[in-house]
Amino acid sequence: MPVESLSLDGLIVLGARLNQEGRPGRIARMRVEHALRLWQAAGGTCRLLITGGCSRESLAVSEARAMADHALNLAERQWGPEFRERLGTCLVLEEASRTTRDSARHTLPLVLDLRLGTVGLVSDSLHLRRAHYLFRRHYRPHRVRLHPLPVPGVWRHYWQNRRYLWLTK
Repeated sequence: MPVESLSLDGLIVLGARLNQEGRPGRIARMRVEHALRLWQAAGGTCRLLITGGCSRESLAVSEARAMADHALNLAERQWGPEFRERLGTCLVLEEASRTTRDSARHTLPLVLDLRLGTVGLVSDSLHLRRAHYLFRRHYRPHRVRLHPLPVPGVWRHYWQNRRYLWLTK
């Protein structure tokens, strides 16, 4: 189903591990970039919730903060400062979660406070089935409609980088 026909109130972008410098890794960047395309296709007015706490003990920055910074910098480079400013007003960060289950649990109060009825769930296709299941378990009693929106190209990324065993985890 095209995202334009969904009439989304928000997008939830699941965090992914940061590199040693505290910047989003390839998978995190792919998730953010896909979410930005979806956000723009949906009219650029819905909320963009980015989840993820500190994935490395040695880093002070959360996955959500690093991914949000990447999104804002990318928005300014590709579409200009006005687009970055508009995106900044729509961003909501959830920086406490360390697992996908935590993300579902911690984003629910945010979604309810913002009165979001239809939400897109953004992650890579390898992770999205499990994430959608966990989010449905938490969200179903509250009548929040979830739509999984997989990031394209992740299989190719793993294949090209010869990370075959990661596909079995």
